[in-house]
Amino acid sequence: MIKTTLIALFILFSVGSKAQIKDTLVHSHSVAAAHNIKLATTLALLPGAGQIYNKKYWKAPLVWGALGGVTYYYVDLTQDFNNYESVLQLIIDEPSLQTRTELETFAPEVFDDLPAPFYQNSVNGVAQEAMGYMEALRTQREYALFGLLGVYLLNILDANIDAHLYDFDVSDDLSLHPSLNTNTLATRPAELAPGFTLVLAL
Repeated sequence: MIKTTLIALFILFSVGSKAQIKDTLVHSHSVAAAHNIKLATTLALLPGAGQIYNKKYWKAPLVWGALGGVTYYYVDLTQDFNNYESVLQLIIDEPSLQTRTELETFAPEVFDDLPAPFYQNSVNGVAQEAMGYMEALRTQREYALFGLLGVYLLNILDANIDAHLYDFDVSDDLSLHPSLNTNTLATRPAELAPGFTLVLAL
């Protein structure tokens, strides 16, 4: 009786120990995974760093290129906006100048860098055109700012998703393959039929 009780206790503690070891492994893995995700997301605040941390090196230049391109576009639009603003400031500062030709003669450097020319010759016409160009540039600049913010948020989201999928099992233990199966029903002759083979190794 004592011998049977000791054997039962030994088996019980062995199973409990194995379960505890397995529990510890799963717990430590989940902690490591959470740490990995947290770090990847934190690093993603610096564009491209999250992708490099997740070993997706090819994505980092794409992030930098997208952010650089949108930033360049935003800066270019801001420069054009400021150039048209300079024309308006010139009209306000020099009320004696009444035509576009007089404005261009008085301050040619203000008109040199304008992306689009003026078609009106009167000062009022030039001012109206300048304000129209500025309004269009303001709208484009807002779109560029939203684009910049969108690329930055996508960079963070991409790093976070890659961190979640970093330890994802993609081995042959779980796979789905197209295949041709032989139909072996007794009532019909053998024939090939298209289908899918699901491999699930536990």
